Amino acid sequence: MLVNIIADGAWPELFTQYVEYKKNLGYLYQESRLKAVRALSRFLAERPLDDRVITCEIATDFTCPRQDEAPGTTAYRRGIVRQFALFCRWKGIDAWVLPKASGPRQHHQFTPRIISPQEMGQIIACADARGPSRSGPQTQPVYAMLTRLLWCCGLRIGEALNLKIGDVDLDDAVITIRQAKHNRTRLVPLSNSLVAHAHLYTKTIGLVQEDWQGWFFPSPRGGRYSRGAASQHIRGLMLEAGVTTSSGLAPRVHDVRHSFALACLSRLQSQGIDIRAALTLLATYMGHADIVSTEYYLRLDPSAWTTIASTMENAYADVFPQAVN
Repeated sequence: MLVNIIADGAWPELFTQYVEYKKNLGYLYQESRLKAVRALSRFLAERPLDDRVITCEIATDFTCPRQDEAPGTTAYRRGIVRQFALFCRWKGIDAWVLPKASGPRQHHQFTPRIISPQEMGQIIACADARGPSRSGPQTQPVYAMLTRLLWCCGLRIGEALNLKIGDVDLDDAVITIRQAKHNRTRLVPLSNSLVAHAHLYTKTIGLVQEDWQGWFFPSPRGGRYSRGAASQHIRGLMLEAGVTTSSGLAPRVHDVRHSFALACLSRLQSQGIDIRAALTLLATYMGHADIVSTEYYLRLDPSAWTTIASTMENAYADVFPQAVN
């Protein structure tokens, strides 16, 4: 049963706009996050109203660690108050933004499952081979196009699902990602093969190019697909293609973005492009503020070990003597 959790303290309309803004970016605002937003609204209601909405004192008091509280819970509240303040600033409302580096940094040990181009080809082949769904005849072509877009352009799944028809310019072979993470908008060029498939997709689905505000990936029930439902479907395609993690589960859909970054960087390097220039190009294409964010996506491709071993063996063959039997 869905629980309707709304901000019932100070600035209820502003908090409602904030939640809708985040949802439109593809973020899942489930019960725990909605409760955190409501807690901030109620916390503000206990303070004298200020035109700044969020002041330094309010942010400090709200994010102060509580007795027996886990560090992750404290960091969670920091994220809520910081993101809400950034949203207020974007709306032209004065608000004090909690510094990004404040508080203990949470280190994530998760290692993404790097999907090879061959494995991604198998996943796309499974999407193409899927028969008509009970949800509607549009489901199969939607996921065949969506899977290609995630792999060929390295989009976040929320960015892809938020695309409107007017955002996809097939004549100029470019799509516009609007108000993505940190409210950034960017242009993403498309390859000739992806444009050709997109033309076929629009005809199959029956998209009307003049309907600029229509969803590029329309749901059978109207509106757009939810990120959760789309992720579950794509992970099903991964399992069908035999692409799994070491535990036998399907990789995260976001691992496709990690894999795209690695494959793209490898291709740029093979073309003789300097690594620093390649990282800058990749950061711009993926919508990152700097190459530090892009570096997080890069992992060593297991297939590179053979080349590394061979190179090291040839370069340092005389350093270590061969064992004598």
